[in-house]
Amino acid sequence: MSTLFVLSHAPATDPSESRKLAFAREGDAIILIEDAVFGAAPVASPLSDALGAAAERGLSVYVLAPDAAARGIETVLPTVDYAGFVELLAQHDRAVH
Repeated sequence: MSTLFVLSHAPATDPSESRKLAFAREGDAIILIEDAVFGAAPVASPLSDALGAAAERGLSVYVLAPDAAARGIETVLPTVDYAGFVELLAQHDRAVH
């Protein structure tokens, strides 16, 4: 049973956002939306550290492209549009927000 972890809070204002990832397992995925896209910026934060560790454990990490663009965030992480977000939701058995 795979899970999509939907993170929406900024790493600077909600450092606990990265704690959700402790429950993630191989085959799960993470998508950064809204202010969580700041965690995809090339700046160290608790969330960016947690995302790196998650990727090393075999989790897929995505960024919602419209939210990143709206905040001026450039990232090397894979991006998805709204249709891609819906596809990710459909591919996983459950979503945790």
